[in-house]
Amino acid sequence: MNFLKKNSGSITLEAALIIPLLLTFILFLTSLVKISIAEMALQEAVNETAQSVAHYSYLAMVGQGLIQEQTDGFVDSLTEGAAGKLGNHEVANYILDKLGAVGKDVIPTSGQGLNYFSNEIYQGIVQKKYEENVFSSTFFSPESVRVIDSSFPHGTSEDAANVKIEAENTMQIVLPFFEKEIKIKKIVVERGWVGN
Repeated sequence: MNFLKKNSGSITLEAALIIPLLLTFILFLTSLVKISIAEMALQEAVNETAQSVAHYSYLAMVGQGLIQEQTDGFVDSLTEGAAGKLGNHEVANYILDKLGAVGKDVIPTSGQGLNYFSNEIYQGIVQKKYEENVFSSTFFSPESVRVIDSSFPHGTSEDAANVKIEAENTMQIVLPFFEKEIKIKKIVVERGWVGN
């Protein structure tokens, strides 16, 4: 009578429960590997971008100095021209000197001007380097990488000489019965080669 008693139904039920759980676990491990790859690629892209900008920041500082000299000379020539037309009025000359000093401070240097556009400049570079590290796919999309905050070296003092890039990558993790958006943020601060 042993042939009438069948236990194969319980094996089928156990397999129906274990196989989806095992598959979910394997997909979860695969997602962890993908997240690790994306994190390393983002870190590498941000590091390479910051190092490249830091290496060439001395040339930018030299150019910035030349631009500053030209703008200072332009403002000085304007104030001298206006003072020459007014004659020898001490009060007018004093006011023009103060206005010239204020005008020199108001005109941004190239480093300060680049800080207004640095997010857009860095974003393209970081996305390109990210795509070089992990090839473009739906999960590793370079379009999901964006630069949140950044700065360009605009002086030789402590914080003014730093290249700062903060980038974020948003990814979707999809598992059976579970979907989650993950954001990876990386911040790099590199001292620019600006002298001193």
